[in-house]
Amino acid sequence: MKILGKFENNILPDIETERLILRQRTLADAEDIFAYAKLAEVSYPAGFPPVATLEDEVYYIENILPKRSEEHNIPSGYGITLKGENKVIGSIDFNHRHADDVLEIGYLLHPDYWHQGIVTEAAQALLEIGFTLLNLHKIEISCYDYNIGSRRIAEKLGFTLEATIRDRQDVQGKRCDDLRYGLLRSEWEI
Repeated sequence: MKILGKFENNILPDIETERLILRQRTLADAEDIFAYAKLAEVSYPAGFPPVATLEDEVYYIENILPKRSEEHNIPSGYGITLKGENKVIGSIDFNHRHADDVLEIGYLLHPDYWHQGIVTEAAQALLEIGFTLLNLHKIEISCYDYNIGSRRIAEKLGFTLEATIRDRQDVQGKRCDDLRYGLLRSEWEI
């Protein structure tokens, strides 16, 4: 992993991995992001309804994302791009702060790129940023039990299933278990 810049003003530096460039998302990426955020198979397992219009995605990028990051003191996240391409095919963020030194990771990926290890590779880079640059004590992942892909990613990355909150309702009103995974810095360093 190669860090391309410095961490300033809660903006994470861009990152280069073996196959990916993780970079800040901009308004120019709105169409690329909308292409996967509008898909039910992407949005519902991630905990939100499909984005209805490109204008809604633009509004999210311009207003909701920066406001949420500022209010909750969450560092900026990334658009996931393949090296040599400037198309955002997914997103990976610290999406929730549980404590000063505990953040949660969330991610989305266009289905055309599923089952290629892309999110695992991006998440490994975000773990390194979290534990080294941000000096976190713990990083968490939350997913629904039917989201087999997210469960596998958490397990591949060495996360431990810490809690199963049974019989919750997802955004569609479907009953499912809400799974909570955690990884301590001491476990990551091994």
